[in-house]
Amino acid sequence: MRRHVPLVLAALLALVATALLAYQWLGQPTTLRVAVGPAGSEDARLVAAVAQSLARTHEDVRLRPVATGGVAESASLAERGKADLAVVRSDVGIPANTQTVAILHRNAVLLLAADPSLAAVPDLRGRRIGIVRNPSGNTRLLATILEHYDIPSDAVTVVPLGDGREAGEALRAHRVDAVMVVSPLTGRTAGDVVASIAKGDGEKKDGTSAGGTPNFIPIGEAAVLARRWPALESVEIARGTFGGTPPRPPEAVTTIGVSHRLVAQAHLSDSVVSELTRLLFVNRPGLAVEVPLANQIEAPDTSKSASLPVHPGAQAYYEGEVESFFERYGDWFYLIVMCVSILGSAAAGLVSRAANRSRARDMALLRQLLAIVRASRDVEDDGELADLERQADEILAAALARAGAGAIDNAGVAAFTLGLDQARRAIAERRAVLLERQAQGLDRGPDPRSAAAE
Repeated sequence: MRRHVPLVLAALLALVATALLAYQWLGQPTTLRVAVGPAGSEDARLVAAVAQSLARTHEDVRLRPVATGGVAESASLAERGKADLAVVRSDVGIPANTQTVAILHRNAVLLLAADPSLAAVPDLRGRRIGIVRNPSGNTRLLATILEHYDIPSDAVTVVPLGDGREAGEALRAHRVDAVMVVSPLTGRTAGDVVASIAKGDGEKKDGTSAGGTPNFIPIGEAAVLARRWPALESVEIARGTFGGTPPRPPEAVTTIGVSHRLVAQAHLSDSVVSELTRLLFVNRPGLAVEVPLANQIEAPDTSKSASLPVHPGAQAYYEGEVESFFERYGDWFYLIVMCVSILGSAAAGLVSRAANRSRARDMALLRQLLAIVRASRDVEDDGELADLERQADEILAAALARAGAGAIDNAGVAAFTLGLDQARRAIAERRAVLLERQAQGLDRGPDPRSAAAE
């Protein structure tokens, strides 16, 4: 039995080592690649702040930003599986293999002019429109808006502009007649565009100022456009959103909006996405101190009729249905306990069978000793006694070998000792009897009757 103890201890140590390795593996943080761009944009700054916050607090989920040239390239990386997450824009094209985690912010389309005669979208026919930052997505969005008003895309001239501060100079220099910017209403870009137009430090050819309060061109049919293209939404720019006196805009303006979304690969674990979603909203107040745009992080539409699907892990967080660790892995624990129980029962059975076989061998040796004791009582020849003594010695050698291997415990050793003593005593007593008989025969001499007969 004792020889099985090292095997059992080795098995237990192997189980403990496996458990420690599994714990260490499960304890490693999950690092997700997130495609975001362009470098220096508000999205890139926000994602960088989130990544730094998660690393600083040693969270189980970490982010590794992958810089791209813009939302179109980010979507392409996610579609090709080169990124686990991506920051995309709803109208540029969300990859089919991704699902929404959260809305990082909503962008509004601002159509601005310095000329009050440009009061509606149809007034832009034949005009030059400057597009701030001019990504291809903004050009397509302008074409979508113009198409709704039956204005061909070639009926306007698109002029690329740099950052928001260039918009006012372009209007005052008559390089453009209107400016289009797609930005969060509280973002830096939109504020720079409105401020640059409102400077009023230039003059028109007729001597009148080209500055002052920007003219906000409404997109009155925004709700219709949103129904026609689900990636768009109707947005209202509240009176005085950009401050100033008089307020900018002077009245509420309806326009088109798009959403910048953090999307995840559909195959990502629900638990990982749930944890990431939780961390986004838990850390949002702290992130807003560094990047004010973080205040606009919000939950997407989780209804079944939503046009853009939500990742099941994120939806579980929003609906308060995140599974606990034991709920998530309860079935596995049950299966593991069952397997361990079966293996334990099998091991116990094997040990029991081994112990029974060992006990049977011990009993066989003891029975041989008892047979030697019985046989020694009827032996009439000293040679047979010597053979029985040799058998007893062989049994002693076998018993000592088993005791050295730990197969015989103290009680077994005591039983063998007693049996060997009995066998040797019986052999010694029988040898004494035989010697006594032999001595008596020699002292008595020849039988007289047998001599007379001779």
